Amino acid sequence: GNLIEANLRGHDSHGIGMLPRYADAFLQGGLVPNAAISTELDAGALLRLNGNRGFGQVIGAQAMALGISRAKKHGSCVLGLGNSHHLGRIGAWAEQAADAGLVSMHFVNVISRGIVAPFGGSDARFGTNPFCAGVPLTGRPPVILDFATSMIAQGKTRVAMNKGELVDEGCLIDDHGNPTREPRFSVVPPLGALLTFGGHKGYGMAALCEL
Repeated sequence: GNLIEANLRGHDSHGIGMLPRYADAFLQGGLVPNAAISTELDAGALLRLNGNRGFGQVIGAQAMALGISRAKKHGSCVLGLGNSHHLGRIGAWAEQAADAGLVSMHFVNVISRGIVAPFGGSDARFGTNPFCAGVPLTGRPPVILDFATSMIAQGKTRVAMNKGELVDEGCLIDDHGNPTREPRFSVVPPLGALLTFGGHKGYGMAALCEL
């Protein structure tokens, strides 16, 4: 449902096109079906959770439900979640909090092969490291901010390659560090790298999400 919702909201990069990657992750052992969150630290309003390599669509919902309940009890909650498989569209978790009447902020890092180059760099060193925030509003939909700290999400390069389209200028470098519009350099070897949005500012935010 989470993947289909992403398609319906116009984010094909986070939709059912992810299923082949999930299948590969399962076969390689990086994804464990039927896993649930476990708690590694519980200090009331402070939680550290382990996703146990489970489906991010399940792990994310479980983690947010626990965080929401603690925030309602204590007034706020700081929650760290690690070792989850792909969490999908992060805005879905901000929407879950907003539906509960809560403001949320999400700093997300991606532990996988590097696909984003640091500002001024010529090769990939970290993930797309999304940032997301949601604010509920009375009588109207919430305000949801959800974006990768790269110029475009990696999944959008996969969508562009499958459609035979080029990406916009300033989004990608090739395997020699040169600017390119060919999305293949973010999808299949030889690999280049995505660029951060906002130059040094985007790099700073990406590094903060990584930390």
